[in-house]
Amino acid sequence: MRLHLPFRLEPPTSQRPVNARLWPLCVLTLAVGAASPLSAGAQARGTGVSAGLSTDLSYNINSRLGGRDGAEWIGRVTPSVSLQSRTGRVVGSLDYDLTLIERSRQEPSSDITNRLAAKFSAEAVPRHLYIDGSASIAQQSNSAFGLQSVSNSVSENPNRAEVGTASLSPVLRGVLAGAVSVEARLDAAVVNTRRTSVGDNTQTGGSLSMSSALPGTLITWGLSARSTETDFRIGRTTRADSATASLGWQADADLSFSARGGTESQDVQEFESRRTSTWGVGATWRPSPRTRLQADLDDRFFGRGYSVVAEYRLPRTSFTWTSNRDTSDGTGSRFESITEFQQLMALFAVDFPDPVAREAAVRERLTSLGIDPLQVVQPGFVTAAVSVTERHQLRWAWSGLRLNFSAQANRSTNNVIDAAASASARERVRQQGYSANVGYRLSPTSSLAATGSRQMTRGTSTQPSNDLKSASLTWTEQLGRRTNASLSTRYSVFNSATDPYREAAITASLVMRF
Repeated sequence: MRLHLPFRLEPPTSQRPVNARLWPLCVLTLAVGAASPLSAGAQARGTGVSAGLSTDLSYNINSRLGGRDGAEWIGRVTPSVSLQSRTGRVVGSLDYDLTLIERSRQEPSSDITNRLAAKFSAEAVPRHLYIDGSASIAQQSNSAFGLQSVSNSVSENPNRAEVGTASLSPVLRGVLAGAVSVEARLDAAVVNTRRTSVGDNTQTGGSLSMSSALPGTLITWGLSARSTETDFRIGRTTRADSATASLGWQADADLSFSARGGTESQDVQEFESRRTSTWGVGATWRPSPRTRLQADLDDRFFGRGYSVVAEYRLPRTSFTWTSNRDTSDGTGSRFESITEFQQLMALFAVDFPDPVAREAAVRERLTSLGIDPLQVVQPGFVTAAVSVTERHQLRWAWSGLRLNFSAQANRSTNNVIDAAASASARERVRQQGYSANVGYRLSPTSSLAATGSRQMTRGTSTQPSNDLKSASLTWTEQLGRRTNASLSTRYSVFNSATDPYREAAITASLVMRF
C-alpha cells in the first residue's frame, strides 16, 4: 500500500533551512499517530480500526464558471481509515480521508485532497516519560477577503489551500520528595500550505514547571518558565520568553481562585527584544458535573488577554460559550469551529459516561444521519505573521429519539502585530457567522438532514467585504449494516464586489465501511 502525503518533502528553496530540518517531525507525527491505536493490541478493549470507501457524482452549476454553459460533472472516490485507542499505554484517535477528484470540463481534470484529524499520547516510560502529538489537514482560505466557498464544495477556488499541521512534544513528569510536581517539555510544530509558502512556519521551544503536589490543600503554588521561537518561511523569526509564579486558593469544593505574576520578553512588536511585567487572575466554578464556568484575565505585552468558558448540559441538550483574546503564532491561526462529532461527544457525555461507548454511539448516529464528522463549518484563513486574535463562539446541541439539532454562532477579529509585516498584511480581519444542522430519522434505515450557514467578512479601507450563504438538504438510506446511499442538493450564494457567484449542486453518494 502506498501512502500519498499532501506535503512537499523536498527541502525549501529558502536560505533558512529550519523547515527542512523539521519536516521529519511532520512525517514522524503522522506515522506514530497512525500506528498508535494498533500498538495497544487489536484485541484490547477500546481499540478499533475501520476503513471505508465512498464514491459520489455531482452535477455543479456555478455562475462564476459560466453558469449552465459551464456546468460540469464531478466524480469523487474517497478511501478512508479511522483508528481509536482508549486504553493501554497509547491513547489517541485518527481519522483520515484521501479524495480523488475528476472533473468533466476543467484542465487539469484530476486533483487529490486530504483531510486528517489525529491526536495521541504515548506513555514511553511508565509514570515518567510521555510523548504527545497531533496532526491535521484541512482546507483554508489564503485570504479572508478573497473568493470563499463552503467546505464541501469541490468547485475550483484559487483562494483555497490545503493546510497541514503537525506537533510533537516529549514530556518528562515526576514528583520530588512527594510534595513537588515537576514537568519538563520540549515542543516542535510545523505548518505547511500546499502549493504555496504563505503561512508556512515552524515553531520550537520548551518549558519547565514546578507546582505543589499535595492533594486536598487549600493553597497551591506554581513556578514556570517557557521559551518559544517561531520562524515564518515568508516573514521573519520571532522569539518569546516568559517566567511566571502563581498561587491558587480552593475556596470550597466547587469554587477556586488563582493569581499569577511574572515577566516576558519578545521581539514581535519591535525589532529588538523588549521585557514587560505580566499579571493575571482567574476563577473556576463547578456547581455540578453538568455545569462549568471558568474565567481568566491577563495583562500581557499586547494588552489585556482573557478566556471565558461556560458549559451547561442537560440529558438531551448542551450549551457552550467560549470567548478569548490571545496571540496567535500561526500554528493556531484557523478559527476552530467545532465539528458535529465534537458537539455530539459533549452532548452524549451524560448518557454514555464511558468514552469508548460514547464515541461508538456518536459515530453510529452521524452515519445514520449522513453527517460528515470531519466537516468544518468555517474554514478560516492563512496568516503569515504573529497576530492577536479575539474569538467568541456560542454552541447549542439537542438530541432526541428521532430528531437532532445543533447550531452555533461565532465572531472573530484578527490583527497582525508583527513590526515587520507589510501594510496589507496588517489589515484587520473581522468575521462573523452562524450555522445550523437538523437531522430527522424517517425510519430505522432512512433519515433526512438539512443544513444552513452564513459567513460574513467586513471590508476595510482597501479590501472589500464578502458574504457567503449556503443551504443543503440530504436524504440517506441504509442499504446494509455497513453501506449507506444518499442524495443531496445544495445552493450557495457569494456576494462580493470582486468575484460574486451563485452555485447549485446535486450529489449522489455511496458509502461503505469495512
